[in-house]
Amino acid sequence: MDLLEFLKEAELQEYYTGLKTDLKVHNVSQLKYVEETDLSDLGMTKPEIRRLKKYYRKECPQGALGKFKKKIMRSSSDVSSNREERPLPITISSPRRYTRQTSGSRHIIPADQIEAISTLGVGEFGIVQQGVWTNDNGQKIQVAIKCLSKERMQTGIADFLKEATMMHTVDHDNIVRLYGVVLDSSSEAPLMLVTELAPMRSLLECLKDTSAHPNFPVTTLCEYATQIAKGMEYLETRRMIHRDLAARNILVFSKTKVKISDFGMSRALGLSRDYYQTNFNVNLKLPIAWCAPECINYLRFTTASDVWAFGVTLWEMFSYGLQPWGGFSGQQDSDGQTSLKALELTTKILEAIDEPNCRRLEQPDCCPKEFYGLMLKCWENDPGRRPTFLEIAAMLPQIQPTTMTAERDSSNTGKDFLVYSEGDVVTVLDRK
Repeated sequence: MDLLEFLKEAELQEYYTGLKTDLKVHNVSQLKYVEETDLSDLGMTKPEIRRLKKYYRKECPQGALGKFKKKIMRSSSDVSSNREERPLPITISSPRRYTRQTSGSRHIIPADQIEAISTLGVGEFGIVQQGVWTNDNGQKIQVAIKCLSKERMQTGIADFLKEATMMHTVDHDNIVRLYGVVLDSSSEAPLMLVTELAPMRSLLECLKDTSAHPNFPVTTLCEYATQIAKGMEYLETRRMIHRDLAARNILVFSKTKVKISDFGMSRALGLSRDYYQTNFNVNLKLPIAWCAPECINYLRFTTASDVWAFGVTLWEMFSYGLQPWGGFSGQQDSDGQTSLKALELTTKILEAIDEPNCRRLEQPDCCPKEFYGLMLKCWENDPGRRPTFLEIAAMLPQIQPTTMTAERDSSNTGKDFLVYSEGDVVTVLDRK
């Protein structure tokens, strides 16, 4: 903020000339070097000095939390203040393109508006809870609450705030929505992200639940693939990379709706760069079985490496939750991640997928042939030969499998024949 504009906001503009000419203060940040005696010499009264300090703390907050709060509050003030929060969607909305839909509901949420009900699980930064947010209009909204524990405040706050910042900038029907952030220094969890709650858990959990398989036929999985591709296309257009796309990070909101979640590893690309390269350290974790060769070899991440992970996610879906490279990756934890300190334990995966071997995951039994062809394109060893998400989103509607309804019971009941009854819907996985 300009110094004169700042002083006008604090109703102290009459001191602008003195600050600039006598104290050589040319911008707001330089006020931190000014002593109270300097301000008194300019003629400021003690109440005016206190007012100046108050506005300075507001404009130049100290520490990561303060700076993040300022960023959230500023972006919230730029949008309409009378727009109501959207209730949790339960059906597919009409398609939306990529014009940013700003919302006044993205803001700092008072701690007393949040009520935690139960624990959903434990994440990298702390516990994840289910709760209720009572917003300013009195509307009660079911939410998920990701908490940063006090123990992780020193080591995890930077990454936690990166996730919050990334989520704050995105708005798409197939990406989990951030409602706001709770900052409460008196709480056991001083920082909390409040997001949409997925009523049906993660896609991986749903796929592994054999009793739920009737709710997730191949045709539904194909529709989910399209929705995930559209969400990733949106990130691609905004020059953002996810870095952890997998079935465990796809949340199921209804039988017809999924959304991409978990932006803990996401990064925004600079204007002049098409990749993100992280630094090697012993604490770095990578989802090895979902990683493209260049991610493991060079720690280099691009939209093309997200495309590789998309192919692996499709494989998970059509294999109904099997672990990719299960024979190699038994040492990975429940998040599919392996410490680079123990990278030697996963070198078999790299040796398999990288040149000269270039092995690929086999076609799952329930996978349509054309979808497996798309997976192979996603797994091209050369990142430049992989399709973009723009191309994938355009391709998927054209390769949806054909479905047919049986007009009568099957006459052949041998082991090599498909047994069906009149009225059954049959999905054709291979048209040839």
